[in-house]
Parts: sequence; structure tokens; C-alpha cells
Amino acid sequence: MPLPPGSAVSAASAMGTAMEDREAGTLMATLGMQIIMLGAQRTVMRMPVEGARQASGVLHGGASAALIETAASLAARRAAPEGMLPMGAELQVSHLRPVRQGWVTAVAQPVHVGRKTCVYEVVLSDDEGRTTARGTLRSMFV
Repeated sequence: MPLPPGSAVSAASAMGTAMEDREAGTLMATLGMQIIMLGAQRTVMRMPVEGARQASGVLHGGASAALIETAASLAARRAAPEGMLPMGAELQVSHLRPVRQGWVTAVAQPVHVGRKTCVYEVVLSDDEGRTTARGTLRSMFV
């Protein structure tokens, strides 16, 4: 269900109390990830660059990968057959442009959703709308 424009929330508050309890101390909380829109067909998240930089001053590739995997995982959770959960099986990330400040936004959309697996493509962009990374996550429903 999309949230109204400008209503970014933490992952915990978007997923409800059970998620709030599980998010404490996680990488999502540590990196300040926020959910903008949550759905099986489109999930949008964002994360501040501040606190996730390499020593050279650019956004750490691992932080980009974490945001890509999280956005795809949350979308896959919405697409999962009843009683099943997605488990990441393969993550591929290509870093295309360095980011030094502001926020990065991840948009996850399905490439394939089947009975046993799904594949989501995620595009990461900076505040200027430039693509900074692309990735795919293949998950198995268990």
C-alpha cells in the first residue's frame, strides 16, 4: 500500500509492531533506511549517505548492496505465497557512480515472481535522480 508523498517512515513502523521488535539493532536501523512505498510490484526505500561512507568519502558499496537487498526482500515478502517467506539466494550489484552526500533511493520491481522463486531488480539513484547502482536479488520462497 503506497504511503502519501513525503511520508517516509522507518522500516519498523511500516511493517508493524512485530517488525519494530525485530528491527532493533539491525543493519536497516543502523543505516537509517526508510520505506517510502511498500508493495510486491514496487517498493521504494531511501537511506542517508551520512554514516555509510568509505574512508575515501563515498557511499560504501556494501551499504548500497544492503539497501538493494533490503528493498528487494521487502517487495518479495509482499509477493510471497501465503505461509511462505522469501530467502535471498543470489545478490548481484553493479556500482555505477559514486555518491558523496545526501540520500540514495532504491526502487525495487519484479522481473519474475513464481511459485518457488522470485527475482527483483533494484535501481539506486542519488538526489539528482542519477543511477548510482543496479542490482538483482533472487529469492526462494520457503
